[in-house]
Amino acid sequence: MAKKLPCFFLANDASSEGKAFRNAEQVANVEGPYGMKLNLDLVTKDWSIIRRMGDFTGRPIFVDMKMWNGKRTMAEIVQAVADEGGAMVNAYASAERLLEKASEVARDTGVVLLGVTVLTHYDDAYCRRIYRRSMNDTVRMFAEMSMRWGCNGYILPGTTLGAVADLGGIKFNPAVRPAWFANKDANDQKQIMTPREALDAGASIVSCGSPVFKSPHPEDAFRRILEEVGD
Repeated sequence: MAKKLPCFFLANDASSEGKAFRNAEQVANVEGPYGMKLNLDLVTKDWSIIRRMGDFTGRPIFVDMKMWNGKRTMAEIVQAVADEGGAMVNAYASAERLLEKASEVARDTGVVLLGVTVLTHYDDAYCRRIYRRSMNDTVRMFAEMSMRWGCNGYILPGTTLGAVADLGGIKFNPAVRPAWFANKDANDQKQIMTPREALDAGASIVSCGSPVFKSPHPEDAFRRILEEVGD
């Protein structure tokens, strides 16, 4: 059975172990329910960081792998995440039938598997150029694909939540931006919502890192975000 997850994940997207743990230390005194996201370029250097970061923070760990490989490879990656105590991992919904084995492993191990629809770095013009359909229709297509092939939910821009309002599954909106964060397009973001807007629009989980780690006072910034998110 998949783990119950908090509705906020802090994106700790450092590329080095030292930086990742320094980031975690900066917010170690912040209380409240949240998980932590680690990027693939960090995890693939040493898979044990999943367990070590989980032990250090006491938080569920989301491994942002964005897989799109053969079915054996993806299944083994899900198993590796499970073996290190990870709570959640993702794969591109475009992998379609190749997700089936990874989904089976996720169910057996209790790891949450999410399908990636369209990254928040892109816009409607991109979707029309690449997929020949609107962004809403593209997200809907990939969200349905995620659920069809056994994922627990999907990752999508908050601006497209209305397109999947009648569709079940976990709805994970990354790169949210609090209203008080001035640099809203940090890290090349194009699809922007505040944490509260996204949750009110139907997101199950929201995530960000820049508003915390680019702040002069990360601990205070993080507390403000968790207050906005609520329980």
